[in-house]
Amino acid sequence: MNIPMRYLTNRASVFLAALLLSHTLLANNICAQIYGTKYISYASDKSGDFNIYLMDTTSENGRLLTNHPAHDREPTWSPDGRFLAYSSNRDGDRKIYVMDVRTGEHQRLTDRHEVERAPAWSPDGKWIAFVSGNDVIRLGEWEIKLTNHIYKSDINGENLVQLTDQGKNLKPAWSPDSEWIVFVSYHRGNDRKGLYVMDADGKRLRRLDDKAWQALDAILQGECAWSPNGKQIAFSMRVPRTDQVHLCTVDIDGKNFRQLTQDGPLENRKNVKESPFPEVRHPAWSPNGKWIAYVYSESFATANIFIIDARGNGLEKPVITDAGRDLSPTWVPETYFSVSPSTEKQTTLWGRLKQTNP
Repeated sequence: MNIPMRYLTNRASVFLAALLLSHTLLANNICAQIYGTKYISYASDKSGDFNIYLMDTTSENGRLLTNHPAHDREPTWSPDGRFLAYSSNRDGDRKIYVMDVRTGEHQRLTDRHEVERAPAWSPDGKWIAFVSGNDVIRLGEWEIKLTNHIYKSDINGENLVQLTDQGKNLKPAWSPDSEWIVFVSYHRGNDRKGLYVMDADGKRLRRLDDKAWQALDAILQGECAWSPNGKQIAFSMRVPRTDQVHLCTVDIDGKNFRQLTQDGPLENRKNVKESPFPEVRHPAWSPNGKWIAYVYSESFATANIFIIDARGNGLEKPVITDAGRDLSPTWVPETYFSVSPSTEKQTTLWGRLKQTNP
């Protein structure tokens, strides 16, 4: 029996498509088993302006979440995956916005007379903490905030509470039970900059201090993150004696300091006084607590996202290395996929983006 070549070609195409789909599903399932979820969201300026994207941990299946000529940055998710909070200068000064991923609607959460940024959604879904400050020195396109305070509001932008009253305080991170907040503070009286923990009402403030790692005379860099099991804090620091920047963890009592990164891409230049780079920032624990995503940059123009084994085994790999700067990695809740637009629509948006931004 002679089978038409067209029929054989069509069968082969269907088989190849099914094979590719099964490979993608298998890769996604493996990623979910390894990390506890398949996707990371992040902010990138690869299209010119900062927008928020998704990418799976195989560095494939990218999706565009926001598409606006302003700078949308610092994503944080509601626990149910229905909403995404982020900072943006859509209306002038940087404010906090919330996006409904089901409808695509964006609403401004905050409207104070200050710059507002670094939102963090509490694990119980009731609060969004953020940083606000109005004491700013502008140097060209860069700005230096001398005083930043941490606030929280409910998810409707109401019941605003100021949690800190002094210092330059960076992005807050919630404990898994939503009872505590950890943050890096650069100025608190005559103390050195360091890690601080306070309860969710801004009380019972204490510094995470242990001679074993404070004796390193370390300079903390940027943000910190609370582990899913509530036992550890991840942060980055520059150690002047070795001229290197490293990603580290410490227990919530300030003990058991561990330096996760050792060499490779994180080995610093010898003269750190001439440049703040390389820089390590934005640690984010995977949902199962076994991995930490972070940003590594060697200049103002570049930043990539890596993942490292949280146990300090030295296993790290780049997962997002787009042109430009990729910042603020945040693991996407698995429940996002039950409320988000169709995969077909999301993939189409990403395809258009890749055509215009090779």
